[in-house]
Amino acid sequence: MAAEVSNMILRNIGAIPSSVSFANATIAQGFRHFPSYINTKSAAQLPIASFIGRILYPWGVSFLIPIFVVAIVKEKEARVEVMMEMNGLKRSTYFLTQYIQYLVLALASAIVFIVAGTALRMDMFTTTGKAVLPILFFIWANVQVSLAFFFGSFFSKSRSALIMSFLVILCSVVVALAIDALYSGNLNPVFFIWPPFAFYRSLTRINNASWRRSLRPYELSSLAFPDEVGVAMVFMVVEIPVYLLLSYYLGKVLPSEYGVRRPFWFPVTDAINFFQSRSTSRSPGGSGSLSRKDIAIVTPEHEQPQSSAPLHRSTSSHLVTIPEEDDDVRDERKRIEAGEYDPTRTPLVIKGMRKVYEGRMGKGAKVAVKNITVAAEAGKVFGLLGPNGAGKTTLISILTGIYPPTSGEAIIAGYNISTNMAEVHRNIGICPQHDILWDDLTVEEHLLFYARLKGVPAQDESKAVAESMKAVALEKFAGRLSKGLSGGEKRRLSIAIALVGDPACVFLDEPTTGLDPEVRRMIWDIIVKARKHKTIILTTHSMEEAEVLCSRIGIMAKGTMRCLGSVLRLKQLYGAGFKLTLSAAAEDMRRASGYVESLLPSGAYERIDSFQTSAAYEFKPSPGLVGQLFEILQRDSKANGITDWGISETSLEEVFLEIITDEDASAD
Repeated sequence: MAAEVSNMILRNIGAIPSSVSFANATIAQGFRHFPSYINTKSAAQLPIASFIGRILYPWGVSFLIPIFVVAIVKEKEARVEVMMEMNGLKRSTYFLTQYIQYLVLALASAIVFIVAGTALRMDMFTTTGKAVLPILFFIWANVQVSLAFFFGSFFSKSRSALIMSFLVILCSVVVALAIDALYSGNLNPVFFIWPPFAFYRSLTRINNASWRRSLRPYELSSLAFPDEVGVAMVFMVVEIPVYLLLSYYLGKVLPSEYGVRRPFWFPVTDAINFFQSRSTSRSPGGSGSLSRKDIAIVTPEHEQPQSSAPLHRSTSSHLVTIPEEDDDVRDERKRIEAGEYDPTRTPLVIKGMRKVYEGRMGKGAKVAVKNITVAAEAGKVFGLLGPNGAGKTTLISILTGIYPPTSGEAIIAGYNISTNMAEVHRNIGICPQHDILWDDLTVEEHLLFYARLKGVPAQDESKAVAESMKAVALEKFAGRLSKGLSGGEKRRLSIAIALVGDPACVFLDEPTTGLDPEVRRMIWDIIVKARKHKTIILTTHSMEEAEVLCSRIGIMAKGTMRCLGSVLRLKQLYGAGFKLTLSAAAEDMRRASGYVESLLPSGAYERIDSFQTSAAYEFKPSPGLVGQLFEILQRDSKANGITDWGISETSLEEVFLEIITDEDASAD
């Protein structure tokens, strides 16, 4: 019927002038190919896009994760985070700057990747919609940073972090490629819980759609649900904050050399404490401060110093029975509590400071600092001594804002650490035990950075930096990179960082550890000159250093301040007075020892060393005895078989060993 109608129309057209040639034309049925896209490119490019590209693309955009992990763990090793926090930088600000830094690097890598692919006219970059790949790579850049923080929470050594993170990424790529080969249809969304799987699957889908004739290249509209690439992107967006929160949580609960490990349930207890504190502050009369009843709860009676227990010092022996605290420590507490000090000349005042760490693994709470009360005056160096585990580091961490105190208070430069830590950070300086420096910054740039961190006004920055360099004699190294400094010069730079901005209170932790004697003496001179108008808190294991530098010394053990006073005072109370050493031939040793013992006051000496050819005695001399011993031994020592002898005053190290027992030294 259709053919007849068509022929009729054409015959009627025959009335048209003969100049038109289709008067006798007819319409016939037939079949022809539908127009289709013909790939004019070389067939050799297909395997590159389908096979080689599918394998290389994931590698090309995943190599940054191990690099970020190593950078994070290296900063953890160097304790950069702790140093920044001690100098007033908020932890949230520190991590935000890290996140932005790594995100910028990841985005720069993605841009280079996309530009290179476009320039090489690769199918995935030329046929895919303009917005699809930028959106995917922006999400992936954030995922890489969150995964880097997540991996970094598991490691404390950069070498192991590099190896393990690389292996994880390698396995992820291999598994993703295997699954792509086995499953051509849509995968179960559970597969996308691990972000690399979601990204690699998206990349493969987009790549395949860019060159296969049976598929359309991806456009932005193609990502609508239930498209697999769109679902994978949603999973990755949700997983970014999830992995960041996991990294924060794991960083708190996993064992680490840096910081304090918290129990795994701490988010619940923190939330309960937060809401309890809010309800307390809103209740009538609630001030949020500790009452006497509260203090009694957090400071059990059996741990309070017993002021009624007298200190027993034997006059007939150098041995001293030492209770938890001696009389000088108790007198210091009474003086501080009575306010018998000049606040304008006392930059550091500690009252009843106490720190209790939460128990874990079935163990009870650990009391790290027990009711420390002490004040340090300006212009003096206060030495804080004690064995490992004594509580020194915890006390300094509280004073510098790393850990909050359980109870008690501290005033630094007139500011309370519990209510005005921002101002406290502007008035303290910290020199850690190990130099925390950046290899690619100069001496001047380091000091400028810390001057700004401490809030030094812009117009005073140059002056503050110059004064700090002058204080440690580093002016001629102002433009030198820190990696080009010697060990002693790096140590002086660390001290200069602590002094920049003229802080009222400076904490020096083992300032001369590992230095040769000449550099050590130079550091001592710097400390002596720097103490003017400021308090310096010095922690050291060198008794010689403490004896040379410190005006007052406090010795801690198991969280308590065992004794407090000047070097001379401690020697008077706990020292043996003097030490006499002698050497003699083996056959003359008995005669020489008997002769020396006859010269020492009866009942006031003790033989502390006895060997085949030498011996040593400690004794408390009566007035004039030391001079008489010198005269007698110089005249008669040879006649009594003594070949060599010497008399010295008791050292601070011997005092320390008398106060600290083996049990104290083994405390953790």
